[in-house]
Amino acid sequence: MSEIIAHPETYFRNLVPERSDLLLALEEEARREDIPIVGPLVGELLYILARATGAQKILELGTATGYSAIFLAQACAETGGRLTALEWDDAMARRAAANLEKAGLSAWADVKCVNALETIAASTEHFDFIFMDIEKEDYLPALAHCARLLRPGGLLLADNVAFADAAPFNRALHEDPAWREVSLFAFLPEHSPEHDGLCLAVRMGADTFKG
Repeated sequence: MSEIIAHPETYFRNLVPERSDLLLALEEEARREDIPIVGPLVGELLYILARATGAQKILELGTATGYSAIFLAQACAETGGRLTALEWDDAMARRAAANLEKAGLSAWADVKCVNALETIAASTEHFDFIFMDIEKEDYLPALAHCARLLRPGGLLLADNVAFADAAPFNRALHEDPAWREVSLFAFLPEHSPEHDGLCLAVRMGADTFKG
């Protein structure tokens, strides 16, 4: 068996995807203002998952300055899909909308300044892909709404599941037969923080198999 690469964190840090001047500026802004963002690795994962699944309707719960929204909207621009990003902080929501405009992606994304948990509780709209990045204590109460709004076979991706406040969500999702999930603890260069967990879950339905 081949040995693992020496100094794997240094090695994989050198494989972080290249990004635009706008994304680099948002990363520097996040460092300067202590704004948690997903970083280029998770951002690229969001793009790949949205693009590969051909998601037509994407819901983002929490977007801050729109860094993650840019990756999701890039996928929408290529698939003809649409992103709805919910952000409770008015200043952040305005910055996110402005950054999507700078990226030339406003036609594929809407940023709404609302309370994400209250909004999804009242919603009846269905989605193909939900990205969850709100307050971690809100993950568990949001789960039932995500199950209702996400179509069977749809994808849920939750960030920061290594945070203690996400533990009840992790357990509930793991034990719920309505979902098929995997939680990954990983090294995520430029993520906030760089050692954290991601959870990917598929909404099960009558036409999906759980072996």
